[in-house]
Formats: sequence, structure tokens, C-alpha cells
Amino acid sequence: MKYIFIIIFLIFALETKATTVPSDSGSFQYVGNQTITFIDQSRNNRSIQSLVYYPAVSEGTGTQINLTGGKYPIISFGHGFTINPNIYIHLYRHLASWGYIVIAPATETGFFPSHLEFALDLVFVLKDMKRKSRLPADFFYNAVDTFNTGIFGHSMGGGCSFLAGSLDTTVRAISSLAAAITNPSSITAIQQIQKPVQLLSGQRDSIASYWTHQLPHYNSANPFKQILNIKGGNHSYFHLLPALDDLVDNSATITRNEQQRLTRRYITSFFNVFLKNDTNYRNYLFGSIAQSDTSVIMQYQLPFVTGSENKIYKPYNFELKQNYPNPFNPITTISFSIPKSSIVKIIIYSILGEEIMKIINQKMEAGHYLTKWDASEYPSGIYFYRLETSDFTDTRRMILIK
Repeated sequence: MKYIFIIIFLIFALETKATTVPSDSGSFQYVGNQTITFIDQSRNNRSIQSLVYYPAVSEGTGTQINLTGGKYPIISFGHGFTINPNIYIHLYRHLASWGYIVIAPATETGFFPSHLEFALDLVFVLKDMKRKSRLPADFFYNAVDTFNTGIFGHSMGGGCSFLAGSLDTTVRAISSLAAAITNPSSITAIQQIQKPVQLLSGQRDSIASYWTHQLPHYNSANPFKQILNIKGGNHSYFHLLPALDDLVDNSATITRNEQQRLTRRYITSFFNVFLKNDTNYRNYLFGSIAQSDTSVIMQYQLPFVTGSENKIYKPYNFELKQNYPNPFNPITTISFSIPKSSIVKIIIYSILGEEIMKIINQKMEAGHYLTKWDASEYPSGIYFYRLETSDFTDTRRMILIK
């Protein structure tokens, strides 16, 4: 019996080791890069100069692409307002080390950008890279996974990513860093997207804040959707090098490197799950590892999926689950399910029955949800949390121990 336990432990240890932490570099040691100018003939031969980063056989500009990894998903990236795309090279390199080809257009960097044109650029470079991968004489011949494409961006580029996703239904996953509302409206655009979306924000962002930009996007999106609010983070720390937005943003209470680590962790997990179908990273994205991460405040909603082996069912009943961990200090996760669209309240009470705060008070669609309560400002003791809708009420107890 002792040897059975040892074998099980070794198998578990090997499986854990095999899953690389997504904030760390991936398995491709070298990253190559090029500057490519894409020409969109349908828009008066619009010139779209772009940075391109990819897994390579050696480090440097123009080095040969590493074909041992098979065909790579492609992701386009949208820069922030007036920000040169070179500022984000650390993100391109990171994703390339994980087996992605990243394309970052350098268009619309002036003070009067066209959000729609930039969104069309994000779409076109993906389309044209697919075309290039079918040409035997092209550098990227047979290197592109033409089925799995994604988009992400920062600030203006985040909002434009949602515009782009609404324009191209072949895009399979869209992430954003402090997405800013665009014109035409990215709030309207995100409603049309039927693919997974992710929003990362900084808790201290004064440019595209959680309440005024991120949450309206999230509430308008279809599941799968996820929103992560980085505690102590801000708007400008989503890029490693300083830029214009650093001058007007609130100061962060975490380091730039820490915000970068969390950014790499969640965008890599997101694209690994939805562009590579690597289910090992569900834990990092929204599973037990993510739920125990006290650096972020997370909400997500899973879709109702049919016709697949791993079905994610729409809940049949209202349910309020026991918080985890319990006892806790100082953050705990509360999970609940609602079978239909409802006005939902999650309310925290003291042991005397006094209402402390509402952590949720909004209309929500049918689905499975989780939210977190940070009790840093409250003393140890017994507390209650309550789920209220027009059709259902339930209360559970939790214990805070400091």
C-alpha cells in the first residue's frame, strides 16, 4: 500500500511539473522578429506596418522560424492611445515563447486615431498572415494555424480588439488590458461577439477604470467571459516601459513587474485554453489556482455548451455554495448559480445581522458565478453571506480568522 501512495504522489508531481507556470517563459528558447508591411487593397492600398514575433531557431531579427512546434496560432495586438507598439515587446516575446505568432500593427499612433480603421487593421493582418502561410515562397509558409486566431490589446487597443472581434467571426478568443470604450462603441460591439472574451484591469486605473470601462464591457459580453481586477494595479503598468499614460495615471501600489507577472499569467492561460485547447490551464484561468489567487478580484461566466463530451451545463436551480476557503484570512471566494436572468444581490452580514456591504447588486444572466470578498478591514469573527433574487434566498455562514 505504501508503494501505491508513492507512485500516485510521483505521478501527481510529474503532472504538476509538466504544466509550466504561465507567467514564466514557454518552451521555445528563442524568439525571432520581423517588421512586415501588410497592404490592404480593399482600403486604398492601406499600408499597415507591423511588428511580428514568433518562435525561432535562434535569437534575432529575421531568424528562421522554428517549425518543430507545428503550426502556431496567430494573435494580433492593439497598442494604446499614442503608444508606440515597441513599448509592449515583452508581451510579444512572452507569447512567442509559448508558441504563438504575434502581430502588432503600428498604425493609428497619433492624437486623432480612427478606432474603426485600427480595428480593421487588427483583423486584416490576421487574414493576410493566413494567406502568407499558404504561399510556398513565403517566410511563414506552413507555419500558421489558420483556424485558431486571437486578438488582444491595451487601452484603446483593448476596445479596438472588441470592435475587431465583432467584425471577424473567425477570431476565436479576445483578451484586453484596461480596455477603453471606443467610437464606434466597443460596448455595442462586444454584445455581438460569440467567442470567449477576457478583461484585465488595474484597481487604481484612473484612465479606463474598472467601474466606467471594464465592468460595462463585461456586463455586455456573452459567456465565456472573465474580468480580473488586479489589486493595486493601474493603467500604465500593463506595459513594461514608461509611456505617455504614466504621466496622467494614478500611481500603483504594486510594482510594474508584479502587474506584468499577473498579466502574463492570465493572458497566457486564456489563449492556451481557447486557442490551443490545453485544458491544463483552466486551473490557472478560472479553476482552483485562480480562485486562490489573492492578487486579483475575479468574476467569470461559463457558457451553456451542447454536443461536446465536456458539457458545461446551464444550471437548473438556484444555488449558493459554501465559501472557500473557510475559515479564511482575509479573502474568500463565494460561488453561486442562477438558472435564469435575475437581479442578484450578494450581501455580507455581521453576526448581529447588520448589513456590512453588497458585493454584487446587478442583473445577471443564467450561469455559474464566483466572486471574492476581501475582509482586510474587518475583525475576526463569524459572518454571513446571503444570495437574494426575486425567486430565491439562501444564507450561509463563514469564519474570518486573523
